[in-house]
Amino acid sequence: MNIQTRRPDRSPEAIAKRKKAADQARAANIRQGYTNDPILEAANARYVAGEITSDEFIEQMKARFKHA
Repeated sequence: MNIQTRRPDRSPEAIAKRKKAADQARAANIRQGYTNDPILEAANARYVAGEITSDEFIEQMKARFKHA
């Protein structure tokens, strides 16, 4: 990983904002028939906590299905 990559804001406000966005996305997906995916939910939790950036989240999901 490039050490120059800007890390996500881990303030309580930023975490709450990311959690709200993730919850809204999950609700939209449930309306479309989504069922629990533990790998996706774990990645969402890391993103909400600020452990990974949105770009890293996207790359992890792409890599997951690249080998399928």
